[in-house]
Amino acid sequence: MKLMGKDLTPAKVMAFVTERLEARGLAGPAELDLRTDGVEARVDPLTFNLQALEANADATQGLPLETHRDGLAGRAVVVAKRVFRGVGQVFINEALGRQRVFNGHVRDSYAQLAAEVIRLRQRVEELEGEEEKKAVSTRKRK
Repeated sequence: MKLMGKDLTPAKVMAFVTERLEARGLAGPAELDLRTDGVEARVDPLTFNLQALEANADATQGLPLETHRDGLAGRAVVVAKRVFRGVGQVFINEALGRQRVFNGHVRDSYAQLAAEVIRLRQRVEELEGEEEKKAVSTRKRK
C-alpha cells in the first residue's frame, strides 16, 4: 500500500484498521456510523451560525487559558494569566458589558431572520409546486 496516490482509499484504510482491531480482539469500526465515501453530511448554515452566535454571545467569558510553553515555565505562564484574569475581570466585565448586550441583539435578530428565510423557502416550494401542477394540467389539455 502506497502512502500517496490512488492505492490508498478510504475503504482500504478501513479494512486495514478493522483487520488490526479484530486481531487484537477489539470491536471493529463497523459498529460506528462512519462514512467512507468521503462525503460529509450537509450542515445547515442558518442553524450552524445561530449556534455559533449563541455559544459566543458573552464577550466577558474568557477563552481557555493555554500557552505554547512546556514544563514549569508553561505552568507559570498559565498561573500568571489566571491571576491577571481574576484581577482584571471586573474591568473586563465593565468594558465588554455593552458588547454582550449587542451580541444578544444580533443573535436574536439573526434567529428572526433565519426563521423568516425558512418560512419563505417553504412558501417558494409551495408556489413552485402549484406552478408545476398548472403546467402539467396545461400539457394534458393539449
